[in-house]
Amino acid sequence: MLQITEVDNNYKQSFQIQTEDNKNFNFELEFIENQTSWFYSLKYNDVSINKKRITTHPNFLRQFQNLLPFGMSCMTEDGSEAFAIDDFSKQRAKLYVLTQDEVNNLESAIYG
Repeated sequence: MLQITEVDNNYKQSFQIQTEDNKNFNFELEFIENQTSWFYSLKYNDVSINKKRITTHPNFLRQFQNLLPFGMSCMTEDGSEAFAIDDFSKQRAKLYVLTQDEVNNLESAIYG
């Protein structure tokens, strides 16, 4: 698992991420205050995912597992959602990029 540690307190942020499997993708974060939530957009090759809420989940990209060779996880100290603009910068919430093997292992462990 590769932790994304560059997230700060800006409402909109953009990252070029390289996975441990040497896959590159564009990842954008946006904090929407009236929703008290973080949202992401992602572009990998021909796959575009726009304005989805980040949820606390071992692989919040699970619904796209047949389209993406990686996953992403959001974990919080207390198991709740990331709801504050400083949740990632203060490390209350953490974002991780998962390799295909890690996604497969999660699928086996959680869903059988």
